[in-house]
Amino acid sequence: MAEPVSYHFDGHITAEGPITVSYFGLDERLPRTPHGQVFLNGGTLRGALRKAGLVMLIRELAKVRGQSQEAIFKRAEMYMLGEGVDITRQVNSEIKGASYDPRAEAHLRKMNPFLSLFGRWKLAGYLEVSAMLTSQDNLITAGQGARHDQFEHDPSLVKYLNTEEQEALMSEMRSARDSMVEIEAIRGQVRELRAQSRRTESVDGKKEIAAQIRDLEALEKETRLAREGSDESIKHPIQGYEAIAPGSQLSSHLRIVEGHADVLGLLLHCLAEFSQRPRLGGHLAAGFGAIQAEWDVWQRNPGERRGHVIGNVQLDEMGIVLEGEALEEAWAAFEHGLPRYNFDLFTLKEARECWKKEA
Repeated sequence: MAEPVSYHFDGHITAEGPITVSYFGLDERLPRTPHGQVFLNGGTLRGALRKAGLVMLIRELAKVRGQSQEAIFKRAEMYMLGEGVDITRQVNSEIKGASYDPRAEAHLRKMNPFLSLFGRWKLAGYLEVSAMLTSQDNLITAGQGARHDQFEHDPSLVKYLNTEEQEALMSEMRSARDSMVEIEAIRGQVRELRAQSRRTESVDGKKEIAAQIRDLEALEKETRLAREGSDESIKHPIQGYEAIAPGSQLSSHLRIVEGHADVLGLLLHCLAEFSQRPRLGGHLAAGFGAIQAEWDVWQRNPGERRGHVIGNVQLDEMGIVLEGEALEEAWAAFEHGLPRYNFDLFTLKEARECWKKEA
């Protein structure tokens, strides 16, 4: 077999709608660089491609094998392929050292290119997805508004309630109004404390502020539970979310560290499946997250001083466009290889046994 090569996707993603992502510890803000840029973590796209790829794999294997889609994988294989999680605990004992067999890993990657591409615990994925950067000038607050109580918005609905239900409704509405005054005051204090925490460099100071925020959040919960009816107010303002504005371009780079045409074809199939609903981040039902993307695809062979362009990929929710004979060949190479792959294979022990049988 020819030596593996590297493939580079260099291009950009364009926001069709606002994009917002909640990252732990950032208080609903997007991460920044010291250079005036905001970014989305590479995992935001990589995870979406992995989930889309799993769906693609199930459908295409069902076609090749003439089976129903429910018969392709058990939940253990779905967790391993979709998230790299081993619920069987078989890989827990794999410790690289005296017993490590690189031939087994090579065979595992050859027979299960999906796991090779996306990885699992103790098996690095060969697909690198960079952070997607854009200027902080492209930040907006999106999604602001207010949620209304349907009986206030359309009082005629009250006629469909009997007298007892109407009295209960009035009591709940009074309770909700009173509690929301208290809750909004609490939330205002929390917002001020979060802003203060971002300005504070002292670790002890941040801990003290965090404790105050926890106390206020507990007080808000108590207030909500004490109101009549739903513990969540039906009528309340929606603050909105920090988001990347529609029309913004984000730099995007993907790299297959090493592989052959069939592995490139696998990534193209994952991208095609992702194009069924090309979305990043949250609040999708509110129209957030829609994107389109375009990349030039470069190939760099071992020993080459510089790679060369082999094609172009464009995607949006209408589909995917591949330009370049090499990309079409890669697309077909993955389809051709489907019958011989073993996507149930995920441990080095099993790979070693398979390799020895074939040797």
